[in-house]
Amino acid sequence: MSSARKPAPTQSGTVVASFGRQFAAELDDGARVTCVTRGKRTDIACGDRVAIALTGPGQGVIEATAPRASLFYRSDIQREKLIAANVTQIVIVLATAPAFFAELLDRCLAAAAHADIPALLALNKMDLAAAPAALKSLERYRALGYEVLPLAAKIDIAPLRARLAGHLSVLVGQSGMGKSTIINRLLPDAAARV
Repeated sequence: MSSARKPAPTQSGTVVASFGRQFAAELDDGARVTCVTRGKRTDIACGDRVAIALTGPGQGVIEATAPRASLFYRSDIQREKLIAANVTQIVIVLATAPAFFAELLDRCLAAAAHADIPALLALNKMDLAAAPAALKSLERYRALGYEVLPLAAKIDIAPLRARLAGHLSVLVGQSGMGKSTIINRLLPDAAARV
């Protein structure tokens, strides 16, 4: 008779939030589970498909990660920060005011191109006086083939909602651009802090 323990059965899910070494995953049946990894593994990103062994009510351990279709990350000389896996579109949220940093926009576009993920430039706060100048500053990106979507998220989120259909998207951008407002307009139950 063998004394080896049988591995716990696993359930499939998707990582929906990351908090250092702790993760929130949504199981295929819609249930939410708080997960950890074995050891010090930290190479898991939002969007990863994972196999989870349940350890208690609403808790589990990530046992395996499925191969990724894509990985969006940022890096510097010292480290790499995983942003999202398996996305099909990067939405770079910019605003007419406060002014966005072109250098950050360029870095996001370079990361998207490196990961071979299409990028959409969503220029938010088009209801403000600075809108014409901000839109004009993005003409060079349009000339390079990037789509620029004018948006006033507080007034009408429909133009962005239409561009999100059929995609697994990640919203990126500097603080103050309106990402939380967009999330709250798209998913009112999210209650993202603005």
